[in-house]
Amino acid sequence: MRAAVLTAGDPLDIRTWSGTPYFMTKALQGAFPDLLAVRSPRPPWFQYLRRVTRKATFGRIDIAWSYALARHSAYLIAEQLRAERIDVALAIGNAPLSAFLADQLPTIHISDATAPLMREYYAEFIRLPKALAKTAYQLDRLSVLRSRACLFSTEWAAQSAIRDYGANPSHIHAIPWGANIDAEPTSSQEARELSNVCHLVFIGVDWERKGGALAVDTAKHFAAAGRPVKLHIIGANPELRQPSESIIVHGFINKGSAEGRVQFDRIMKQASFLFVPTRQDCSPMVFAEANSYGVPVITTSTGGVADVVHEGVNGHLLPIDAKADAYADLIWAVWADQSRYNRLRNSSRRRFTDVLNWKSWLSAAIPIINEAAGARPPAASEHPPYRPLYGTN
Repeated sequence: MRAAVLTAGDPLDIRTWSGTPYFMTKALQGAFPDLLAVRSPRPPWFQYLRRVTRKATFGRIDIAWSYALARHSAYLIAEQLRAERIDVALAIGNAPLSAFLADQLPTIHISDATAPLMREYYAEFIRLPKALAKTAYQLDRLSVLRSRACLFSTEWAAQSAIRDYGANPSHIHAIPWGANIDAEPTSSQEARELSNVCHLVFIGVDWERKGGALAVDTAKHFAAAGRPVKLHIIGANPELRQPSESIIVHGFINKGSAEGRVQFDRIMKQASFLFVPTRQDCSPMVFAEANSYGVPVITTSTGGVADVVHEGVNGHLLPIDAKADAYADLIWAVWADQSRYNRLRNSSRRRFTDVLNWKSWLSAAIPIINEAAGARPPAASEHPPYRPLYGTN
């Protein structure tokens, strides 16, 4: 069986969507040696026009959700894939194209969310005008219903597809994604003696959405109590109102470069906790990366996070309204109890080796892909009736 993979950009570029399509494609190549990667799913001018349009409209207009443009691109890709004798297409986070591609050949929809979940959750969706938001909902719904199978990263997203789109539960699957790392860490996996300093690592480019300010307040609260702490900030480069010796801003680290990988590896090997008190998240990849080092996660119970971080197994979660003092008290309670902390480190590493890796994802996905590739596509009459989500005006 010949398979093809496509996403919103180049699946062979590690910079596409935080590296998820890149590492997923690498895993799929183990099962499909002649896997075809669609490196340019849209016309050459598309990305330029998309950037210009989003900038000119302050993010309100995203032509990726254009019905006509998506249909045109999907039909062109379908012709290419048929010429290559492709048996099944795997569309990663590209509902606009897979909505129409699934009408042309067997398609697997792979995503971490649905449009109804995003409607009042992510800023990119909140800013969309009503008409475009309605189109986004329609395209995402068609992608889910027309695809032979859907592979979601969390139960949070999978249940939305069933509940909000009326999808056949037998076609909907939740398989946790792996860690976006080139090689599994071989050290810092064992339980270790507590050092004098608790090293917290915050990773996130979107400072506000990832809860950066709350992370800083927590570190300051921690230090004010006389507890030795270092907060390492990776990704964002915030201007701190009150610089502190306990806060180190590393900025963006390019893990695609050898130098960046060495720097990231060094920081994670001394990390005590990954601390990301996120405000909105679907399936954060950095949590699996932290667990690969045996580093527990301290985060927020929001979106699909609780399907990635299991309470007391590979980290701890606090409610969305938790303040800095609650995070500081939780971190100290775990950190100060060496036996408890070491148990959490070990179970965090096991969570990675047992579940949060691409080999495990592939093992669960392959039987579904094989079955879906030979399954009968649903007839149009079998689709649940369209239920407007954004109103009729």
